[in-house]
Amino acid sequence: MPDRGERERDANEGVHAERREGLLSASVAAAARALEAEYERWILWLPVLFAAGILFYFALADEPGTRLAIALLLGALGLSLAARHARLGLCIGGAALAFASGFAVAKLRTETVRAPVLAHELRYARVAGFVETHELRDKGRARITLRTLALDDLKPDETPYRIRVSMPARDAAGVRIGEAVTLHATLQPPPEPIEPGGFDFARQAWFSRLGATGYATSKIASLDGAPAPPWDLAAWARVDALREAVNVRVRAALPGETAEIAAALITGERGGISKDVTEAMRDSGLAHILSISGLHMAIMAGTVFWLVRALLALVPRLALRYPIKKWAAALALASASFYLALSGAAVPAVRSWIMMSIVLIAVMLDRPALTMRNVALAAIAILIVAPESLFDPSFEMSFAAVIGLVALYEWLSERSREALRDASPVWGSLRRGAILVAGAAATSLVAGTAIAPFALYHFHRMTHYGLIANLVAAPLVSVLIMPMAVLSLAAMPFGLEFWPLQVMGTGIELMVATGKWMASWPGAVSVLPQISGLALVLIVLGGLWLCLWRTHARTIGLVIAAVGLALAPQGKRPDVLIERNGDIAALRSATGSLVFPPATAGDYSADNWLLADGDERDAATAQDEAVFQCDSLGCIGLVKGKTVALIRHPGALEEDCRLADIVIAPFTVGKTCRAARVIVDRRRLKAEGAHALYIEGLSIRTETVAAARGRRPWVPDRAIVVTPAPPSNSGQAVHEDDEDAGSDAKGVDGDPDD
Repeated sequence: MPDRGERERDANEGVHAERREGLLSASVAAAARALEAEYERWILWLPVLFAAGILFYFALADEPGTRLAIALLLGALGLSLAARHARLGLCIGGAALAFASGFAVAKLRTETVRAPVLAHELRYARVAGFVETHELRDKGRARITLRTLALDDLKPDETPYRIRVSMPARDAAGVRIGEAVTLHATLQPPPEPIEPGGFDFARQAWFSRLGATGYATSKIASLDGAPAPPWDLAAWARVDALREAVNVRVRAALPGETAEIAAALITGERGGISKDVTEAMRDSGLAHILSISGLHMAIMAGTVFWLVRALLALVPRLALRYPIKKWAAALALASASFYLALSGAAVPAVRSWIMMSIVLIAVMLDRPALTMRNVALAAIAILIVAPESLFDPSFEMSFAAVIGLVALYEWLSERSREALRDASPVWGSLRRGAILVAGAAATSLVAGTAIAPFALYHFHRMTHYGLIANLVAAPLVSVLIMPMAVLSLAAMPFGLEFWPLQVMGTGIELMVATGKWMASWPGAVSVLPQISGLALVLIVLGGLWLCLWRTHARTIGLVIAAVGLALAPQGKRPDVLIERNGDIAALRSATGSLVFPPATAGDYSADNWLLADGDERDAATAQDEAVFQCDSLGCIGLVKGKTVALIRHPGALEEDCRLADIVIAPFTVGKTCRAARVIVDRRRLKAEGAHALYIEGLSIRTETVAAARGRRPWVPDRAIVVTPAPPSNSGQAVHEDDEDAGSDAKGVDGDPDD
C-alpha cells in the first residue's frame, strides 16, 4: 500500500491538475467572451483570412492539384454549415471558408492565365504582333509590349501570348497602341532570380501572360496585311490618342521637366522625368506623388465632388428638392473613371479606382463612406480578381496606409469631447490652424508608419524626413497641383488650359524643390538589411490586430508586432554569392561585408546583393584587392578559412582545382576537377540558377534558386542535374542541396530587359 507521503503527493498533483484545467477553461472562456464582444468586426477579418489562403497557396513548394482546392472548399463549407447556429461556430466556419476560398481563387487564377512561356533564348527572331503598351524609359530607351501574332517558326501552342522588348526611343517614335508591327529581337524567358529567395519576376510575368523579354535587334516596322486589332486594343488606341493630345497641350504650356511631371500626374506618362528628380523624390519620401495612386484618385474625385455639389447648392430649387449630394457622387465616379482611362489604367490606379468607387457608391446609397468595411470590401474585390496582387508592394502599401488612417479616424470619432468656445476670432483661427497642422502631421505619421515595413522589406530603404516632406508637399498636391489638373482637363476642350497649368506648374516646382532640399539633408535615407518574411507577416498581423479590433484586446497587436520586430533581421547572410551566369561572385570579408574581385563591372545582381545586405556601396566601390589574388585566368579568394577559386579560363583549372575548396566557373568543368569540395560551373548554374553558399564550421551548405522555387507553373522544367560531391581531402562533412533542377530564377526588380 502507498505510504502517507505518496498519497499526499497524489492528492497535490490532482489539485494542481484541476487548477490547470480550470485555468485553461477560464482562459478559453475569456477568449470566447472577447471574441463575442467584437462580433460586429468579424467581417473585417474575411479579407485577411482570404489573403492567408492565397499566401498559403503561393508558399507551397510544389503546385497543388485542383482536387486539393476543391477538398478544402468542401471541408470548409461543411464546417460552416455544421456550426452556423452558434456565433463562435459561425466565426470558425467563416474563417475556414475564407481561407479555403483564397486558396481556391489563387489556384483558379493560375490556371486561367496559363499561357506559353519561351523555353530557351531566341536570337534575332522575327516577331509580329499588336502594340499593347509603349513606355519611355531612362537613358534614351523605350519599352514596348506586344500581343504576339507570330514568333519565328514557333507553333501557336509554343508562342508566348505577350512579349516585351526594349529599344532606342528614337526607333520606337511614332508607334501607336493597337498597331500591328514587326521587328527582329533577341528574346529570353522571363529573367531568373538573383539569389535564392529573392524577387520572382517570372511569377509576376506569368500572371501578366508575359512569356518572353528581350531587346530589339532591328527597327520596328508596320506589318503589311495584318488583321484588325482586337476590340480592346482598338478602344485603347483611341484613349492613347487622347492621352498623347493632352501631353502635347501640357508640354506646350509648361517648360522642361515641370511639363513632364505634370504629364505624369495627368496621363501617367513618367518617361520624361529625370533620374535625379526621381531619386530626390524617393530619398525625401515623396516618390509616391509621382505615380498615380489612391492620393491622386481621391483628390481628383474629391475636387469634382466638391465643385459639383457647391455649384448645385447655388440653385435653391435644386438643393431643396433633389439629392444633389448623390448627383455629385455620381459625377465624381464618372470623372474618376475617365481619369483612370486617361492615366493608362496601371494596376495601382485600378486598385485606387476600385476603392474610390466603393466610397462614392456608398455615398449614393446613403451609407457611411469612410469605414473599415468599405476598405475590406475593396481588398477582397481586388484579391478575387487578381490574387497575385497580394505580393505587389503598391497593393500592400496602399492598403496599409488606408487601414491605418481609417483606424485613426474611427478612434478619433469615438472620443467624446465638448466643443471649446472661442474667446475671440483670432484664438479660433489659431486653434483651427493648429488642428489642421496636427491632423496633417498625424496623417503623415500614421501612413508613413504603416508602409514602413513594406518599404523596408521590398526596397531595403528607410527615409527619415518623409514626415516633414509630406507636411510641406501634401498641401501643394491637395490645393494646387491636382485641383489645377482637374481644371486644366476641363478647360482643354475650350483652349483655356494655360493658366490652370501655370498654377499647377508652380506647385510642381515647389514640390520638387522641397524633395531636393529634403533629400540633401544629412542622413535623409538609410539602407537597411533585408528583413525576414516571417517578421513581415508578424508585423502586419500585429498592425491589423491593432486596427481592426475595437476593444482593449486590440493592444495585443503591439505585442505581436514587437515579436515581428525582434525577428526582423534576416539572420545569417550567405558567405559566397554566385550570379546566375557565373560571371560575378562575391565573398564575405572578415568585416562582414560583401566584396568583389577587382575590375568587377557594375551589375544589377551585385548591386542588389549589396542592397539586401544593407550596404550603400555599388559593385564598383565594393572591390577588395586584399581578399583576392587575381591574374588573367581568374581570382583566388579566402573566406572563413576556405579557398574560393573564380576561374575565368580553362587554363587555370588544374592548379585551382588542386588548391581550392570551392570552384566557380562560367563554363562546364566536367570531371577534371575532383579535389574541390564544391563545384559551381555553367552546367550547374544553368540547371539550378544563382547559388548562395554558407560556411558553417567544417561544412559548406549550398542553397539554390531551384530549391527555393520548387515546381510551379511559372518555373520551366529543366533537366535533372545530379552533381556528386567530390571526395573531401580532409574528411570534412559536405552539405549540398543538389536537387532536381526545375527552376527559372527570380527576375529583376522592375526592368528585366533594360
